[in-house]
Amino acid sequence: MSSVFKLRVELEGSHPKIWREFLVTPDITFYRLHHILQIIMGWENYHLFEFESDTYRIGQPYEDDGYNGPNVISPENLKIEDVLKIIGQKFSYLYDFGDYWQHTITLERIIEDLKVPFPVCCFGELNCPPEDVGGLPGFYDFLRIMDNPMHPEYNQLKKWVQLKHVAFEGKYDPKDFPNEKVNFLLLHLDSYIRDWEAEAEQ
Repeated sequence: MSSVFKLRVELEGSHPKIWREFLVTPDITFYRLHHILQIIMGWENYHLFEFESDTYRIGQPYEDDGYNGPNVISPENLKIEDVLKIIGQKFSYLYDFGDYWQHTITLERIIEDLKVPFPVCCFGELNCPPEDVGGLPGFYDFLRIMDNPMHPEYNQLKKWVQLKHVAFEGKYDPKDFPNEKVNFLLLHLDSYIRDWEAEAEQ
């Protein structure tokens, strides 16, 4: 019998809330879920990450010896169905240990007798922050400055977005959520992961 998990991800501390709802099959690994989250949220996928539930820490090695502490499981070795068992269950996803983008993910529904050929983003609101903006405090400072062309830092930040953030194509609209683009990337998730892995090896 086929089934699908409907998940909701929210960026903690964002107000109004930056969120997405999406469908995945239960047999995907946390490694694959990480890449799905990068796509649907709009991150650029060049920082470390970690998942955490009541009983698991799932993440990448990040210390010099390639080891990040006891009881940390590789995201490639665990499927989400091994952790998610009941509707309403929550776990966390941390992206970028510097800016500390903390997300809460909730299992909203288990839909039986449904099969999706690739992950699907159903709904969402608001753009994710630019990478390396300085966490949530830096993000809201950034929005305040970009909303005031007379601010002394406006031109500098505008140039920073244009030069650094390819994902925004030189512009940043905090209200934008390009769902069609997201689902196009999800349709080609395998290629996205292969390209990311090839770049990471360089």
